[in-house]
Amino acid sequence: MTDLLAAEPLILDRLRDRVALARQVHGARTFKAIPARTGAMPALYLIADGFQPLMRAGCEQAVEQVWLVVVAVRNLHDAEGGQGERREAGPLLFQVCQALIGWQPVPELGAMHLIASPGSVFSDEQALFSLRFAMRFVLCGV
Repeated sequence: MTDLLAAEPLILDRLRDRVALARQVHGARTFKAIPARTGAMPALYLIADGFQPLMRAGCEQAVEQVWLVVVAVRNLHDAEGGQGERREAGPLLFQVCQALIGWQPVPELGAMHLIASPGSVFSDEQALFSLRFAMRFVLCGV
């Protein structure tokens, strides 16, 4: 493997193909400026979320690559209680899990698996729910 971020376009394509309920799927640069009260929602945002070093032997280092998928929804039905947002986000979160758990983007990377995720974020305009996935691979130094 010569590109540690090679999986990103493959994951984006997989989400576009498999998560029918999402109106848009974006990369991290778009997440920085999630439009408030504008833009198509629900939307998904994929963010490279770092690398976790694992065991090491000689010149080989096992690594877990982490990806964050953020589901952004806007549903003002029961805005105070958030039921409308949860009702909209729940099926999207399920479709994301179905699309990514056990999927292997390229042979050099292990299958994606769900790991601990951060909590949700709510504002007056939208709610953000997230899922975190990881893949393992081995790097070899000189």
